Amino acid sequence: MTNIAVNRISNANVYIDGANLMGRAEELELPLLKSKRAPHKGLGMAGTASFWDGFDELKAKIKWASVYAEAFMLSADHLGAHQFQVLGDLMVYQAAGLVQELPLVYLMTASFEDSGKLGFKQHENASAETELTVYHSELYVGGQQIHMYDVMSNQYIAGGQDMLANFRANLGGSGAPAIQGVLGALSGGQL
Repeated sequence: MTNIAVNRISNANVYIDGANLMGRAEELELPLLKSKRAPHKGLGMAGTASFWDGFDELKAKIKWASVYAEAFMLSADHLGAHQFQVLGDLMVYQAAGLVQELPLVYLMTASFEDSGKLGFKQHENASAETELTVYHSELYVGGQQIHMYDVMSNQYIAGGQDMLANFRANLGGSGAPAIQGVLGALSGGQL
């Protein structure tokens, strides 16, 4: 009989540019990659297929537990990028109870899109929410890299495999100028 393992993560801490913001963020929405897909249909095909065409823009949201001057000062900078670390405790349960705790680490480089929205309700603590555009993200569970994505350098590593290596090489972004290879192929009659 298979022993079921249940993973639970119900808390995390946020660091921005190395500053510990424990207890200041109430809610955090972190992005994971979503593919853009383009449909293709043609004569002779019984149906339509969609194929990878890139990635959607990555967005993150932070809902602050109250009004914090340091958070508002950071979110007022709409031009600069900031380094974010989100650290969590992934708890693994089996029939015998808690059997393992693993670190969950999410790293991102992002810019604030807005300075936030303040919300006021009678007899409730004021809260604020800010949105971010993410340029770089990495996810680790138990020290193992799940993914690394960087939109500015066309890098996407999943499960230890560089998924965009050929893409970069074909566009001339792998270090060697692609035009020399194309010119060499042309002169050799290969193209």
